[in-house]
Amino acid sequence: MTDKAKMPKFEIDFLDDYTDEGLLDEVRRIAALLPVGEPLTKTAYNLRSPKVAHSTIRRRFGGWKEALERSSLGHLYSGHPVSQKMRSQPAKQMSNADLISELKRVHALVGTEWLTSDDFNAHSVTSEEAVRRRFGTFRKGLDAAGIPNHPFKMRQFTDQECFENIAEVWTRYGRPPQYREMFQAPSSIQGKTYVTRWGTWRKTLKAFVDWANVDGESQKSDEPEAVAGVVQEPTKRTERAQADCREVRPGLRFKVFMRDRFRCLACGRSPATHLNVELHADHILAVANDGKTTLENLQTLCQDCNLGKGRTVLI
Repeated sequence: MTDKAKMPKFEIDFLDDYTDEGLLDEVRRIAALLPVGEPLTKTAYNLRSPKVAHSTIRRRFGGWKEALERSSLGHLYSGHPVSQKMRSQPAKQMSNADLISELKRVHALVGTEWLTSDDFNAHSVTSEEAVRRRFGTFRKGLDAAGIPNHPFKMRQFTDQECFENIAEVWTRYGRPPQYREMFQAPSSIQGKTYVTRWGTWRKTLKAFVDWANVDGESQKSDEPEAVAGVVQEPTKRTERAQADCREVRPGLRFKVFMRDRFRCLACGRSPATHLNVELHADHILAVANDGKTTLENLQTLCQDCNLGKGRTVLI
């Protein structure tokens, strides 16, 4: 075997051509990886390490079905019977009976006792959001279709956990996340949890921004009790205590990332453009050298640059 034959083949893990044809070529590439007869669902697409998110493709072409048709892959849209009416109608034009039929179809297709919103989003011609808007909640849609609800109570997340999850997703994309993106990694809390608690996704983002602007921390027990609905500004005593703490609070960490545009100041990498990049809020002047945990003394570094930095101060 020649040296030339031994040379590894290097490939980028992101799409460098975001034209219509470039996106369609990526869909065709993933389709070629499928076993014969397997439909190209959004789940099947995601499992094969695509170079562009299916949400980008859906937005560009008006839907997943439309993208497959433009790619001449309409026959891979679904390996299961769906009426022509369901394929052609947008969700807002579907009747209640159409949505109920779709819930029943996906439930039978999945073959599990319970139908989760994740399974429905992965296999349906519409989405959990369409069912929620029509019936009030996804569970009410399941009730209308006669599909049993999961008997176990959903985990109750704290506001802090909800906001920290949004911060992680926001950091991943380098922008405010969209509602549908809360149903996929890196989000660990589904979008419906936020809508149930704050009413709408817009109100959720507003509550998150308010939290981030006060570092997401409640006042100390010896501070005056907060008035419901009113964001309390931290006192000077609280600010000093927080500045002397080594740990960077989630809200403050997010403000550092926001200021530095969600990119490492040393190498320039960002989770939005490079897979597996993890950002850290790093002390410019180390705590061991009397550095404070304040916005001015924190900078954004990726994990690799932070671990290699040691006690060196970046200029």
